Amino acid sequence: MADDGLVLIVYTTLYRKGGNQFPVVAETLADEKRNGGRANIVCRAVESKRDVLKEIAAIRDSGQTISEFHFVGHSGMYGPMFGTVAFPEQFSPYEWEQMDIPFAESASAYFHCCRSARWFAPFFARTFNVKAFGYFWYTTFSNSRTRFASAGENTEKPLYTIGCKGRKSHGLLATLQKRLGFMPAEVMKSFEPSAVDGADTYNEVAELYDTAFADIRVRRDEWKWLNDHLPSTPGNLERPDDSSNASGLDVRDRGIDVLDIGCGNGALLNAVADRIGSGVGVDESASILDRARIRNSEILNLRFELIKGPVLPFPDDSFDAVISLMSFRYLDWDPLLLEIKRVTRPGGKLLIVDMVTVPVAVREYPRLFVDKLRTIKNQKANARFDAALKKLVSHPDWKKMLEYNPIRSEHEMKWYLESRFPGQKMEILNMAWNSRIVAFDSGPVEKGLDAELSYP
Repeated sequence: MADDGLVLIVYTTLYRKGGNQFPVVAETLADEKRNGGRANIVCRAVESKRDVLKEIAAIRDSGQTISEFHFVGHSGMYGPMFGTVAFPEQFSPYEWEQMDIPFAESASAYFHCCRSARWFAPFFARTFNVKAFGYFWYTTFSNSRTRFASAGENTEKPLYTIGCKGRKSHGLLATLQKRLGFMPAEVMKSFEPSAVDGADTYNEVAELYDTAFADIRVRRDEWKWLNDHLPSTPGNLERPDDSSNASGLDVRDRGIDVLDIGCGNGALLNAVADRIGSGVGVDESASILDRARIRNSEILNLRFELIKGPVLPFPDDSFDAVISLMSFRYLDWDPLLLEIKRVTRPGGKLLIVDMVTVPVAVREYPRLFVDKLRTIKNQKANARFDAALKKLVSHPDWKKMLEYNPIRSEHEMKWYLESRFPGQKMEILNMAWNSRIVAFDSGPVEKGLDAELSYP
């Protein structure tokens, strides 16, 4: 690689545990670069998205380029994390795509953080046209770069962040192997820029999805929760001056206006059509929206629109409830949440039901047992749906789509939503061995907190 740019090493200290060791890892890395003949090295702490943008802007404004970009810290499935657990920050895919990072020719990027090879590194490679590296497994601190050598609370150089198998990924046997010093460090996986070619949407599986979810009520736990939390009257009834519209009609006579984000084939809006005033479904998949329009062609109070990116093409204060059923994990959280708050009327709410990943804890086994029995019962009662669902999730196009749209971890969604809507708690609707269905009711949307956004 041509040495025609600087080495930028950024790290976090605040987001989560290990913050006092990440600077040592970063400085160890910087020392290695200096010993390798690199003189132009910038090593900085970045505790927020704004800090990252500031460092990139300073390099760009100085006319320099970046030949190596390194991030040392924690990450979620969609990349590096900043801020704190109490108010986490993460650049959404859309925000990354808006950035102007002055990479040198033949530049490379390295993400020394958990699971960065599963989605983020390949995304970064194709977004910025650079070679990107990441770890598939969880990362840990080590006194050795080639195998796990417990670092404890060590803050002396050299110190490394390595990926390796452990209890979260391979159980107690892997933990024993680590502690005995026999666990090799994972070699960082590399990714060249590549095209998505449409595999990141539901377009290729639209027919299978439509067949499986002809009636959304087969998702009994999710349907019951949404029914219980969907408001029965417009949110702006909290404002006495808005109890009637320009024609003098009391808003209580018209029902609520609902926006369904990631609406798929429109089955959810179809199921609630008779209890709402109007429903609008939006999705990024043109093929699935074609299914939605056909399925709901005779329901006059529903319509469906194609969107691109985290922009909702609706006026302010348009909806009393915004719903995201099994789609929030794919979305550009901060940019879209700002839009959701804009289009939701005062007193309106955001309702989210989604799947997240997390291994079941021993203390949760009784709940798991009950949920498993209920799931088996529902499968037997809906054998046709169960067969169609298995056909969908086993299809190669579905599996390819999930490569570009991974499922989030439970703590990622929990910490994000509960920090943006203080006082509101995420609920667990159904548990499985390594995943669960969760739900979140924002309460009055206008009471939520905004993150400072980094995109234009």
